[in-house]
Amino acid sequence: MIDVEVEENRLLARASTASDRVHLRYFPGARWVHARGQFSLPRQMATYLLLRDLFGEEGWRPPASLAAEVRAALEMERPEPVGEAELTDLGDEFAVRSGFADRELVKLVPGYRWVAQEKRWRLPRVPETVRILERGFGERLRVVEEERVRRWLAEAEERIRAELARAQDVDAAPERVVADGLGGGERERAEGERRGMGRADGAGGGVHAEEVGLAGLFERLERLTVALERLVAVLENGRPADGGVEGLRAGLPPAAEGGDGVGATETGMDWREEMERIRATPDVAVRQMLEGKLSSVEGGDAAAIRFLLGFWYLANEGWLDAVRSFRRGFALGVVLEEDLEAEAKRGYQRAAERYLFGPMGGEAEDLSTATKLLARQLSHEGTPISTEALEELRTAADDLAADPELARRAPELHALARLVQFLATARRGARVDEQRLGEFIQDRNVPARIRALGMMLLANVLTQADDVSGWQMRWPRDVSLAGDFSWVAEVALEVLSKGADELGIGPFVALAALAIVAGGPREWATLDQRKQLLRFVEAANPLRGYAEFLAAFRLAASGNGKGLEREFKGYFEFLKQVPLDDSWPHLSEALSIDSGVITNRIVDEVLPAALEARGLREVETLMEAAEFAVTTQRGDNTLNRIADGVEDGSILGAEALDGEQRLRLFRWALDAARKKTHDQDADRAFVRLVRELLRQGRDAEIPNLCEECQDAFPALKERAMLAALEWALESGEEFGKWLDRLPNAFRPQSPRLDDLRALMAAFPELEEAGGEKLKRLVGWRPPDAGEARDLAGRTVLVVGGHPSLMTKAMPQLGELGLQPEWLDADSAKQGGRAVGRAQGSVDLVVVNVAYIGHAASERVVEAAKSAGNRYLARAFTGPRMLVSTVRQALSAADEDREGVRSGKGGRRR
Repeated sequence: MIDVEVEENRLLARASTASDRVHLRYFPGARWVHARGQFSLPRQMATYLLLRDLFGEEGWRPPASLAAEVRAALEMERPEPVGEAELTDLGDEFAVRSGFADRELVKLVPGYRWVAQEKRWRLPRVPETVRILERGFGERLRVVEEERVRRWLAEAEERIRAELARAQDVDAAPERVVADGLGGGERERAEGERRGMGRADGAGGGVHAEEVGLAGLFERLERLTVALERLVAVLENGRPADGGVEGLRAGLPPAAEGGDGVGATETGMDWREEMERIRATPDVAVRQMLEGKLSSVEGGDAAAIRFLLGFWYLANEGWLDAVRSFRRGFALGVVLEEDLEAEAKRGYQRAAERYLFGPMGGEAEDLSTATKLLARQLSHEGTPISTEALEELRTAADDLAADPELARRAPELHALARLVQFLATARRGARVDEQRLGEFIQDRNVPARIRALGMMLLANVLTQADDVSGWQMRWPRDVSLAGDFSWVAEVALEVLSKGADELGIGPFVALAALAIVAGGPREWATLDQRKQLLRFVEAANPLRGYAEFLAAFRLAASGNGKGLEREFKGYFEFLKQVPLDDSWPHLSEALSIDSGVITNRIVDEVLPAALEARGLREVETLMEAAEFAVTTQRGDNTLNRIADGVEDGSILGAEALDGEQRLRLFRWALDAARKKTHDQDADRAFVRLVRELLRQGRDAEIPNLCEECQDAFPALKERAMLAALEWALESGEEFGKWLDRLPNAFRPQSPRLDDLRALMAAFPELEEAGGEKLKRLVGWRPPDAGEARDLAGRTVLVVGGHPSLMTKAMPQLGELGLQPEWLDADSAKQGGRAVGRAQGSVDLVVVNVAYIGHAASERVVEAAKSAGNRYLARAFTGPRMLVSTVRQALSAADEDREGVRSGKGGRRR
C-alpha cells in the first residue's frame, strides 16, 4: 500500500513494503526526502495515472483533499499522436521534441518540464519514461542513438528486477526485519544511508543522492557552529552569548573591588567643567591643552580626555577626527562614570551620523532623516548622489561598518552604515556580494526598517538597477544563479509586520520580495506568502497589477494556474503589454504544462493583445504561438484576430512574414475554425485565405481549397462553390462539375443566392448551362431590355486588385464610357489616399475585398458612406464579374434617381 500525503506543490508517498519502495525509487520524478522518510512525487496529473497503473486502484491511498484532482486525472482521455516525437538521452535526463499538438502525450510522464530556451521537454531518465512514451506515440517515437539507449534500458531493467527480487525476499520474511531491529521506515532510511540512495539509473534517475551518515555529519556541523558562535560572542562582546562564562571582559580591566561604578579618575579632573569650556570657546587653545594633558595620564583620565577631544572636534565639525577620538576613548575599555559614558555615547553617535550622512546632503540631519533619505534613494524619488559624494559616502561607510565600538554603542547606526556600504558599492558599479547582503537582511539584530531597506537594495542588486524604478514594470530576471533566496518571502513578511512601513516603503518592500522570488524556482514562496505580500500593495496602487504578475509568474510556469484568474488578474493584464518576443519563452512554458486552467485566457486575450500593442521582432515567435493556438479549444478566434492584423498591417513587424508563412498562418486559422465548427470564424478564414492566394498570384490553388472545404465543412459549401465557380468562369476553365453540385450546395432562401444571381448576370454561359433547374433555384429574372444605359462620363474608383486584374478590367470599363481610377490594396492599408478619394466626387466606389483585409476595406467603405457616395464591397477574382457588377450598380443608381424624380421611389438599398 502506498500512502500519499499532499503539500502545496508536491506529493509525499510512503510505501508499506520493500517491493513498493523499489517501484517508488524508480518512479519518474521521485525524490527521496531523508528527513521525512518518504518519497517526494511531482503533483501532476500524470503522477496519479502512473500510481494507478503501477499499484492498481486499491494499491495506493490519496488523501480526501485530493479526491477531485485525482478523479479528474483518472477520467482524462489519452489522445492519439498527431506528429512524431524525438527522444534524446542527455545522460542525466531525457529530452523530447514534439509538436504542441502532442504535448498532452509527453505530459503523461511525471516530472516533465518544458525548457523554453531549448524548445523541448526534459523528462526523468528512468525506464518508465521510455515505456510511457512508447505507449503514447507508438511507431511515431524516434529515439536518437537508439542502440545505446536500448542497451541502457536493458541494463536498468535488469537492475530493477534484481532489486525487486531482494525486496520480495524481505517482504516474504518479515521476521528478518524485526531481527534487524528496524521498522519499515527506519529500514528504508538505514538503507538510504548505507547505499547513499544513489540515482536509480546511475545517471540522473529517480532520487537524489544522500551521503553516507549524512545525519551524523549535520549534527557535528551544528555543534561546531554553536561553538563558533560562542567564540565570536566572547571576542566581540566580552562575554559569551549565553552568559555561561563569568568575568570575561574581552580585554577590559576588571572593575575595582568594592567600587560603585562611578569611576573617579586618578587626577580628579572635572570633565564637566572641561565640557563647559569646550561649549563656550571651542578654540585651538582648548584642543592643545587637552592634547598636552593626554601624554601624562592613563586609564579613566585618558578616556575622558579622548572624549573631550571628540566633543571639541564635534563642535568644530571635524566629524572624522571626532569619531576617531570617541572610538579611541571607548577602546581603552575602562569603567567610566555613568554620566560621562552616556554623554560620550551620544557624542559618538552624533559624530558618526555627521561623518556618514554629510555626503548625502543637508536633508540627512540624523538617523531618522537619513533613513528616510535612503528609502527615497532605493525607490526612485531621491536626488542622485554625485560621484564625489558617493566616494566620500563609501569611505565613511567602510570605516564605520568595521567599527566594533559603534556596533556596541549605536547598533542601529552601525547597521545603517553597513547598508550604506552595500549601497555605495552597488552605485559605484562594483560587485555586491548578494549572499553577504542576504545574511545582513536576515540578521534579526538589525532593526526591521533597515532590513526592509536591505530587501529593496537586494532586489536592485539582483536586477542590476540603481533603484526600484529601474526594474519595476519589467520582465523578471533569473536570479537563481546568484544563490538561494528561499528565505526572502518569509523575511519580507517579518520586517513588514514589525513596522517597516513607517517609512512608507511597504509596497516597495513587498514588490522587491515578489520580484526576487519570481526570478527563482516555485518553491521560493508558498501561495499563501505570495498572497500576504500582495496585501501590502493596495488595490489602488498603480503597481498592484505588476505585483500580481510577479506573484503569479512562477505559479503559472510550474503548472499551478488554478485560481490565477481570480487572485492574480494583473498577471494577464501585464502580459498584454509585453512584447511577445520577450514573454513567449515564459508563456510557452506555462501553456505547455497547463492543464487547461489558464490556456484559454492567454490564447484568447494575451497573445493577440500583446501583438497588437507591441508588435514583434522575430517572425518565428509569432509562428510558434500561432501553431500552439491551433491546438487549443478556442484558438480559431485568436488566429483570425492575429491573421487580420498580419493582413491589414496593424501588427508591427508582421510585414516580415514571407508568402509561405502568411499562407500557413491563414490556413491554421481555417483549420482551427473547421475543427471547432465555428461558422463565422471559418467564413472569415476562408475568404482571407482566398485573398492571399489571389494576392500571391496562386489562384490556380483555389479549386483544390474549395473542393476540400465543400467536403469537410458544410458551413462553407456555398462560399466555396461561389469561389470555385467564379474562378472557373473568369479563367475559362471547365465549370461543369461545379454546376452539377449547385442544387445540393445552396439552402433555399440563402442570402448567397444573390451572389449566384450576380454570377449568372455576368456570365451568360452559366445561365445557359444551368438551364431551368438553375433558374428555379435562384428565382431567376432575366434583365429588362431597357436596363442598358449610357454610362459615359461616370467616375468609378476601384480599390484593390491584382495588377493582372487591373490590366484586364480597365479597358473594359473604358469601353462602357466610364472614367475609372484604380488604387492598389496598399493604398487602402497605408496612408489616407484611398480614404480621401472615397470621400471625394465619385459616382461609385468599388472595394475589392478579395485583395484587401477587413479593417482596410471598412475604412474605405466608411469614408464613402460619410460622403454619401454609392459603394459596393465584394470579392472579384476576374474582370468580367467586376465590370458586370459595376454596370448593374450604376444602372441601379440611375433608376433610384429617376424614381425619386417621378415620385415612384427607387431601388436604393
